Amino acid sequence: MTQHAPTSRTGLAATAFGVPPTGRELVTAVCAFHGHPAPGPGLAAQLVSQAFTALDQVPLDVRLYVHDLQATAEKWPALPITLPQTPWQATVLVDDLAALVTALSAAELREVAEGLALTRGEVALAYDKPTPAGSWLDVDGPLPDAATPPLGRRAREAALLQMFDHVAPNDWAPEQTDAVRKALLIRLASLGDALLRVSALPPATLNWQTDGERLTARVPVPGAPQPLEAQVAAEPVEPHPFTSWEDPVWGSTGTAAPHGCWRWSVGWRSTDGAFHTDAGSTEATQAAARFGAEQTLAAYAAQAPTVRQQLRYRLLVPRQPDTLSMSDPALLVLGLRPLLEAVCDEYRSEANHPESSATGWWVLPHQDENQERSLVAILLDDCSLPCPELGDPANDADPSSTVFEDFLRSHAVVLTPPARAYLAGLSQAGPGELPLRRRHEAAMRTVFAVGGEAADLLAADTGPLPDHMAWIDLLDAAALEEFLAATEPDQP
Repeated sequence: MTQHAPTSRTGLAATAFGVPPTGRELVTAVCAFHGHPAPGPGLAAQLVSQAFTALDQVPLDVRLYVHDLQATAEKWPALPITLPQTPWQATVLVDDLAALVTALSAAELREVAEGLALTRGEVALAYDKPTPAGSWLDVDGPLPDAATPPLGRRAREAALLQMFDHVAPNDWAPEQTDAVRKALLIRLASLGDALLRVSALPPATLNWQTDGERLTARVPVPGAPQPLEAQVAAEPVEPHPFTSWEDPVWGSTGTAAPHGCWRWSVGWRSTDGAFHTDAGSTEATQAAARFGAEQTLAAYAAQAPTVRQQLRYRLLVPRQPDTLSMSDPALLVLGLRPLLEAVCDEYRSEANHPESSATGWWVLPHQDENQERSLVAILLDDCSLPCPELGDPANDADPSSTVFEDFLRSHAVVLTPPARAYLAGLSQAGPGELPLRRRHEAAMRTVFAVGGEAADLLAADTGPLPDHMAWIDLLDAAALEEFLAATEPDQP
């Protein structure tokens, strides 16, 4: 019999979880993935299934960002301000989910909340969410006993929860009804995020190995000296100060999902074997953490030639320095202006913290045994570019050397002639630890000696020189800052 690809969100998620696309199995799988207990039979399971049916309207070629539904539900009916902007589908879908819970009576809300093991903390947080006055979620009014003095937020929340122990649903105050309804909406939205997340991304199962308390998976990348690596490990979580808030509002306290946290990390190792995390996050379950790591690793592997580490700025796949092409998609060109801006930043830092620069600035090595960095390395890092580290052949290479330039080119970084002259000139002031002023003056004189004070290359690299200034003025820190401020490029 011919197998047909799933044509719905629930179908894709069911395929990823290996369960039937309809019925209780999919609901249970999504809840477990997200760290919630499976809903009890009856209205709770039915409501989650209805929510999943509503999510099937999302076109398969539209991917919602994870957490958009929950973030929108927490602010509903107002649209949250997010960057990037919340997709319109998130608002429309949360409206649909809100319609499901709005239709429930207080008694039905109580039944569903028990079936979903809604916790006291979820209800309290929902009660705390600001909402427009007059909506069915307006919970900012006083508690029923108007004679009670005003309470603090935590006390009001505790009083609200305490009332559930003694008041039947038909006698709930509006604050109680609205808090339970809002909490259910947020729970449905969070489960919806999990469903959309799994259905939007294809499975990318890795060969996980257990390393003590950590799971590790590696994917070799052609041309990379080290494989991509993913790690998943449990992370301790401080219990909520109000420990009872992790208990269900109704039903046995043993029905709540275990409270925990799992962190996943993706990155690769340096030549000394140290693992450098490039991306990571925390999830409620190990399954969700593995999923996040697998999807991130798959995305990195798919675009491996252009992947740079977030903090070290090194390429996953280094280039051959002598064959680096100017059309390389990962190519970065460093001009003189970014270096001068970085120097000005260091001048300001010295002025604000003179004690931190009392020892002066050195050029070599670029990183010492204490992980301290040279002036060259600091300037490159300020420009978001890679710099040599302990163990690299270029760590002891003068900035004017081929070894140093080859290091940069291996990570697709090319220097303009003025930038190359400036970095090379930093060492011309002499060895050892010297004041930043002397290093900068020597570097600028090297630039002038190579290109001339009126060279077009200088103006192209830094911006035009104001009429009242000469290039030699840039040796002075105050004049340099004035020049950079006067020639600041227009912001887009």
